Amino acid sequence: MSKRRRLPLLTVAAVVLVATGFVTSLRHATNPSQLPSGLKVSLNAESTALYCTGISSAHGAPGRVSFYNTASASRSLSVSVVSDKGNTWQGSIELAAHGLQSLQPSVVDKSAAGDNFAVAVQISGGGVVGEEIAGTDRSEVPCSASGVTRWYATGFDTSTGSSAYLSVYNPTATSAVFNASIYATTGYSAPQAFQGIAVPAHAQTEVDLGKEVVNTSNVGVGVTVLRGSLEIVGVENSAGTVSYDQGLTDASKHSWLPNVTTVEAATAQIRVANPNDSPAQVTVDVALSNFKVPPQRVTIAPLSTGVVVVTPNPAIPAAGYANLTVHSNVPVVSALATGTGKWFALSSPATPSNAFLVGDFSGIGFAAATVTNTSSRATTVDVSTFNAPTSRVVTSGINLSAGQTTSLFATIPSFSRSPSATYLLTSTKPSMVVSLTLPSRPVGLYVVTPLDGR
Repeated sequence: MSKRRRLPLLTVAAVVLVATGFVTSLRHATNPSQLPSGLKVSLNAESTALYCTGISSAHGAPGRVSFYNTASASRSLSVSVVSDKGNTWQGSIELAAHGLQSLQPSVVDKSAAGDNFAVAVQISGGGVVGEEIAGTDRSEVPCSASGVTRWYATGFDTSTGSSAYLSVYNPTATSAVFNASIYATTGYSAPQAFQGIAVPAHAQTEVDLGKEVVNTSNVGVGVTVLRGSLEIVGVENSAGTVSYDQGLTDASKHSWLPNVTTVEAATAQIRVANPNDSPAQVTVDVALSNFKVPPQRVTIAPLSTGVVVVTPNPAIPAAGYANLTVHSNVPVVSALATGTGKWFALSSPATPSNAFLVGDFSGIGFAAATVTNTSSRATTVDVSTFNAPTSRVVTSGINLSAGQTTSLFATIPSFSRSPSATYLLTSTKPSMVVSLTLPSRPVGLYVVTPLDGR
């Protein structure tokens, strides 16, 4: 067992830290949302920040946040936890060089009631990243370095037995206000209850989509922040299976979805929302082993949602993992829904970036892990390997041709199904997508979003 996995959760120790007196409130004159994140700034930055929301104690085991330090020097973290009930907790973490620590918001202060939590962290320096992990260990999303003013997600289900929420945190020192719009197969709506929602400074709230969008599948959401900025995560509970959806800050004409399962007994769908006032002609190219699969096409009406079924689909053989590319004539919002037919888990496409951090934060290993070059030119991906606790080894680069997807198992000698090291993948241009799939039966049901330094 790796050293990382023996690190305890910061429960009683975190409370003791409060009693011994560190506490620095995040409520000060500087707006923390203006601070940059860990992977995309210099390690010499004086201060950085991270924000995480949607961490629940209401659906089985409580969720947690794991912080990893890519720097070769220790970092001090000032942490503030707030619940949907308005309760707060403050503490500090000393994070060793290349160290990892986890925090369970629902247990650091057992007297603070709440079903859902947000975490804000101010960091003394650069290089620290955070990952939210569901209590089931089957869903993950990165923490963010700043709030957003636009946010989209799709594929939510409010049918009987399922629920869908937007977890919203305001990282700024002033009140924020937002509107939420709905896209469905029946068209567009802007429920009055979802307009002009105010979120106080440093507060967290939950928006229950099912209260206004009743018994509906494949629901798309568009959020416009009228004042301030917000950290938003979608939370889907499909027949007891909880998944996080980090969403997208904008619609796009192109998206990449590697490692989509096509095996028997699994279901996989590309769920698409069209936020435009003109039809969307959506084409999904399917690369699957040695098979030649015809492109899958669907037309989605304006301000509506639609689905491309990947499996079961008689046109797509049941042959393991497929690499999908989504094209549209107008910008659309897409999501991957995977499951067994009785439940599904949601995930958004990763946005191409020049930095991704890959670590076994859930502690259950990986079934698939790939890197994709989304550009039309060959590129080289450099890999830095972090072993516990202070060594750093830079390996030879991964050479990728235009559009190529390759397995990390095949290209990084030390990468395994249960890697004990942590890997930083970087490229000179933001043309890289990393995809991670957790173990499941049948394979490919749990796709998680790697740390991308947002």
